[in-house]
Amino acid sequence: MQFQFVSGLPRQLLRHVPLLVLLSTIVMFAGPELIPGSDVAGLSALLPQFNGSNAALFGLFLAIVPVLLWLLTNVDVIEIREVPSAGAVYGLVSFLGLGILISLFLVATADHPSEVEPNVVLTSGYLLTLLVGGMMLYEATLRIEHLFVAAGERDGDIIDNQEEYRRFLTDLNDAITETPILGLVRPSRLFGTVFALQFLIVWILGAGPQNLNYSVGLVVNFLLNAILVTVVFKFFILVRYFNMLMNEKQAYREIGLHYEPFHIDGYGGFRDFGLFATRINIILTLAGLYLPYRLYIIGGLEFPSEGLAGFTDPLVLTIWFISFLGPVMAYAAGAAAWGYYSFWSMHVKMERDKQLLARRFQGERGNWELDRTPSTGDTIDDFEECKGPAWGAFRDAPTWPLDVNKMLSLISGNAVPLLIPVVNLFL
Repeated sequence: MQFQFVSGLPRQLLRHVPLLVLLSTIVMFAGPELIPGSDVAGLSALLPQFNGSNAALFGLFLAIVPVLLWLLTNVDVIEIREVPSAGAVYGLVSFLGLGILISLFLVATADHPSEVEPNVVLTSGYLLTLLVGGMMLYEATLRIEHLFVAAGERDGDIIDNQEEYRRFLTDLNDAITETPILGLVRPSRLFGTVFALQFLIVWILGAGPQNLNYSVGLVVNFLLNAILVTVVFKFFILVRYFNMLMNEKQAYREIGLHYEPFHIDGYGGFRDFGLFATRINIILTLAGLYLPYRLYIIGGLEFPSEGLAGFTDPLVLTIWFISFLGPVMAYAAGAAAWGYYSFWSMHVKMERDKQLLARRFQGERGNWELDRTPSTGDTIDDFEECKGPAWGAFRDAPTWPLDVNKMLSLISGNAVPLLIPVVNLFL
């Protein structure tokens, strides 16, 4: 059965995120150089000035790079057809990474962040986060689609009724595909546009998304955020259906999703679902790490040296809180919600099923001649004749979809972006 988490134009844009971010970077960084009288300085204002023999030597330094690449392709270390795409992606990552370092240097060497001159390089963190996060999201999209389809194709696994599961998948696909409102626009695209429009209003009232008063940056941020939130809307639908599946809601109770304590994956049959949750959690953490950068580097441009007391206009203070502290609080709520609706939801399902199995065999043990220790891949039904598996092995069967220590480390990583602003209050 076909199932697409993202389809149409949003899927194509997600698939070609490096190209999308490359074009956005070119537009944003070219603006200050091409727009006369721009209030935002371009990258050229930060570059060292070369002349005479120094310029020739620096030109030679740059010219050596393609020679090195040619030599590597000549001995098949690098395939020549991969050079343009790999060079564009890694070059863009390096360029934006350098931009982040320059941004940190500008703020660190200033007496106060508000004294930093507006420069387009301060958009680097936003663009790099979209680039890396977008590529990870596309990879996660492919894995999500494979996971949900494959789960319904494995006979005798943790799904009893394949026909009912296909009905669930059809309902999920229909919900994600969405019926256009009044036959004109899909809800996800309308949601993404309106959500981005809401922040566009905030940015117009304030000094723009990067506090640069940069019209080009305003437009680019609006378009990229609208695309991003369109995908997020579909993710909300996916989480809702995933939660119904895990909690055996009435409409999908006949699917018979159940826990197998001795499943070959070592995690009761839920490992693939756990890996799905892990990938999304990593993307969340990446987005969260951008928030302290945005708060201190970008938010600092408009934060008075006197502190909060320096805000004389309540509207300016409100806009600053919405723009820079608001996303931090939204991230905290989103990370907590994801942990609850994914890892915790699966744990509750596995624990509940394990208790039901314990009750099923409780008081019926006694045929010790047939009693045996389970092997990897056994189903619980293999022990029907011997009135249940060896109790010690059953008791030690996992009730989390992944290794608990690794999972806790992963989830606790979500708190790091939140601790940075809190620690700063006491420094």
